[in-house]
Amino acid sequence: MKNKITIVICTTLILSGTIFIPNIFAENIPIWVENTDSKSPELIAEMWVNGLINDDEFLRSVNDLIEKEIITIQSDSITNTSDLPDWLVNNAGWWAARIFTNSDFVFDPGYLKEEIYPCSKESGTKRDCLEETYNSYGLRTPEFEKEKPDNTFRIFTLGGSTTWGAGTSDDETWPAHLQKIINEKITDKEVEVINAGTPGGTTKSEYGSIKNKLLFFDPDLIIMYDGWNDIPHPTDETFENWKSVCKLGKNEGFDTIIIVQATTHTGHRVLTEQEAPWIFSYIEYLQKSQEYVDTFEELDKVCTKTADFRKIFDYVQEPIFFDTGHTMSFGNKIIAENVFSVISPIYFGQTYSVIHSNLNSENNEPGTGVVYAAGADLSGKNFDNLNLQSAIFDKANLSNTNFKNADVDRARFAFANLTGADLSGKDLTGTILIGADLSDTNLTGTILKGADLSHTNLTGADLSGKDLTGTILKGADLSHTNLSGADLSGKDLTGTILTGVDLSGKDLTGAILIGADLSDTNLTGTILKGADLTDAIITGAVLTGVDLENAVLTYTILNCEGDLKDKTGIQVLQCYIAMLTQSCKFWIFHLCN
Repeated sequence: MKNKITIVICTTLILSGTIFIPNIFAENIPIWVENTDSKSPELIAEMWVNGLINDDEFLRSVNDLIEKEIITIQSDSITNTSDLPDWLVNNAGWWAARIFTNSDFVFDPGYLKEEIYPCSKESGTKRDCLEETYNSYGLRTPEFEKEKPDNTFRIFTLGGSTTWGAGTSDDETWPAHLQKIINEKITDKEVEVINAGTPGGTTKSEYGSIKNKLLFFDPDLIIMYDGWNDIPHPTDETFENWKSVCKLGKNEGFDTIIIVQATTHTGHRVLTEQEAPWIFSYIEYLQKSQEYVDTFEELDKVCTKTADFRKIFDYVQEPIFFDTGHTMSFGNKIIAENVFSVISPIYFGQTYSVIHSNLNSENNEPGTGVVYAAGADLSGKNFDNLNLQSAIFDKANLSNTNFKNADVDRARFAFANLTGADLSGKDLTGTILIGADLSDTNLTGTILKGADLSHTNLTGADLSGKDLTGTILKGADLSHTNLSGADLSGKDLTGTILTGVDLSGKDLTGAILIGADLSDTNLTGTILKGADLTDAIITGAVLTGVDLENAVLTYTILNCEGDLKDKTGIQVLQCYIAMLTQSCKFWIFHLCN
């Protein structure tokens, strides 16, 4: 029997209509779709998400599955009520969301501005207010008998601080939530979930803990929730640690399940404004986590099961992370639900599906769902005169597009490719463009006041005369950018690339240039009073007449042949330097008169 997916529409949210794919996608159906019924909607959506098929192939495949009634559509869809063109309403990103959520997927951007903290915004990621208690074995879990009671199934959960429960109270960790779910769902046997997570734990330390301590508590199942903390270690080492635990389990009589964890980097979640900047911390996890998953085929030969949790938060329209990878009670409950869905068929004889009721917001009026095009390839499209208010273009390919006369108020372009796009004359005040590629983008007359341009690629852009008040430029690539007339005084330019930029005569008083790259930059006559140049690179920069009064130059990297003489009358700088590498670079340890 064919697998079917029904897009269930909530009539209180949208008006009736029929979802259809433009005729262009009805031609040239991929051979693998024509010749087999084994490709489920979820599989083709997964293939698109993983880049194995492009947008056109995906949408042609969806159309074919609709014609074969493998995908069936109810009549009250949002699509037919929209004035937007079919290519936009039926983009690949929206179709993937519909398939994965088994709904018409109405996106509510309201959660994007919400913030979550363990205690308060003022305390940031600190957790002083939280209850953290330990049992007599030093574990953050209730007391349990060393000798396992008869008819008891004992589960140990291991991992780093994400398992231990950083940012949550004792009863809000994901192991605690897993215990609650099991208590509710499983009534015919006693099951213990014991949280053996430790802050900073790695697969190596977990293997040692299992072998030297937990083994003596007679575990039935070990669940290892890992990935983030193993970043500094070779993938082969992580693989061997997992494999060693699984082999130990075979010898000692316990099962092992390996889970690769989610962080802000993974999956295709539309991140909140609080979450998005964290993606640039430990960014190497994006590649590392894939390397971990690539070991699953070998691990499955010795382990009970492996599971990839990197996408479990996709399409959940609530704040999840309060930093790079730590979640609070709501996110931990989702982790626990997914863990239960993995173990339930194996140990409890039940199939459990994770369903989130918050995917479609009740705040949306009928037919008012915003455009959702996350990850879609819309390159070369003409958005002229379209209403794109609050549209979601995160990670979309928008290269060589035209936004003339389009209403982009509150639209999001985080991590989008906007190379060659025409954004001339657009008011992007407060727009989220974090991580976007704006190289060769037409920004003539564009208003960027208060826009988030952190980590954007603005190579060669003309920002002359722009009002950058409130504009966030941390980590942006501004190499060879025209910044004449732009006020950068007091601006936070941490990690910004300014190579080849003419900053001569600019007032950068109080600017934060920590880790900035100023190599080959023209700093003639630049005022850097009180500027923080810690870890900055200024090799090859022209420093004639630079005012460095009270500037912080700790660990600033200079060319050993650079001329540090002040041409404006301040005494010659005397520096105590130490070689950083064998190349011609040095650290400045101290600045004296």
